[in-house]
Amino acid sequence: MNLKSLLVVLMLSLLLLTPMVTKCGETKISMTLWNRATVERESGEFTERYFSLGRGYLRIEPEFSDKIKGRFNVDFFSDEDGLDGAGLKLKYAYLDFSELIPIPLSKITVGLIKNYFGTIYDWNYTTIQKALEDKEKICSSTDYGVALYGYLPEGYGEYAVAVMNGEGYKKTAGDVNMNPKLQANLRVIPVPGVMVGGSVFYEDVSFDPDTTISNLVYAGVGHLVVGPFEVWGEYLVKDLEETKSQGFMVMPIVKLGKLSGVDVDLVGRYDNWDANADVDNDGHSRIIAGFNWNILHDAKGNPQVLLQINGERTTYEDASKATVDKLMMQLRWAFSIKIK
Repeated sequence: MNLKSLLVVLMLSLLLLTPMVTKCGETKISMTLWNRATVERESGEFTERYFSLGRGYLRIEPEFSDKIKGRFNVDFFSDEDGLDGAGLKLKYAYLDFSELIPIPLSKITVGLIKNYFGTIYDWNYTTIQKALEDKEKICSSTDYGVALYGYLPEGYGEYAVAVMNGEGYKKTAGDVNMNPKLQANLRVIPVPGVMVGGSVFYEDVSFDPDTTISNLVYAGVGHLVVGPFEVWGEYLVKDLEETKSQGFMVMPIVKLGKLSGVDVDLVGRYDNWDANADVDNDGHSRIIAGFNWNILHDAKGNPQVLLQINGERTTYEDASKATVDKLMMQLRWAFSIKIK
C-alpha cells in the first residue's frame, strides 16, 4: 500500500467511525508516532542507513457505558522488510465487557485483542527493540480471540485465560490453523516492588486433516523495583514437536529522575536465544544499551515526548555469521483528544 492509499484509508476510517463514537459516552482519539533514524553495520561495512517512521498508531476508544468499552487501532509504518512505501495493519479491534460474569474486577475481551503472554502484552518499548517473544517470532503482540482478564484481590496481581487463533493479527482465513490456541497467564505481586509470574499456551498446529503437530510455549517473568533501580527478567521456551527452542532476557533500568532533576532512564538489555537446543551453532545473543529522555509528560504523568537512543550488537554462535551492530535514535511522541 502506498502512502496516498494509506492516508485515504485513515481518513475514511475516521469518517465512518465518527457517527458511531459520537453516540457513545466519552470517546478518546489518540496517536503515537515513532520517528526513527537507523544505522546498521556488519563486518565493519555499513549495510543500512536511513530515516523512517518506525511505527504510528491511530487509536479510537469509545466508551458505550461504564461496563462496555472498545478499542480500534491501526498501525502504519514505512520501514518493514520488503516494503515499497508505507504500510498499514489492523492492530486492535475489540470490545471489553466489565464484570459480565460474577467475578469481581474482571472483564471479557472479544475481537482482535492483546496476547496475554510473557512480557509482550504490556511491553512499553523501554528499549526500541521488541519484546523477546515478539522479536524471536514466538507469538504476536495481538491475536483474534476471546479472553477473560482480571485482577487478584487487594492488588496482588492479575490473570488471563484466552482462546485465540494463534497466528497473530496478520493472518486470516486459510492461513489460520484449524485448531485454536489455549492460553493462560498469571502474575503475582507478593509485596510491593516484586512481581513474579508465568504464561503458557498450547495448540495442535494443523493446516490440513492429515498433518498435526503439537506446540507448547511457556514463559516465566519477574520484575523487581528498588527505589530508582528496576530489572525485568524473562525465561522463554518453545517446544514444537521434537524441536525445543529456549532463551531469556534481562533488562536493568536506572531512573535518574529519582536521583536528580534530569528525567532520563538508563537502559540495558541482554537477550540470549537458541533456536534448537539439540543443534550446535544456531544460537545468538543481543546486547542493548542506551537511554530514554522523558522530555515532556502528559497530565497523567505518561511520557508524551520521548527521545530514545539505543546501541545494539547481535552475535552468533556460528562463527561464519558476521556480528551485526545497530544504532537507533527515536523520537516518540503522542497526543490525544476526548469527544463527549
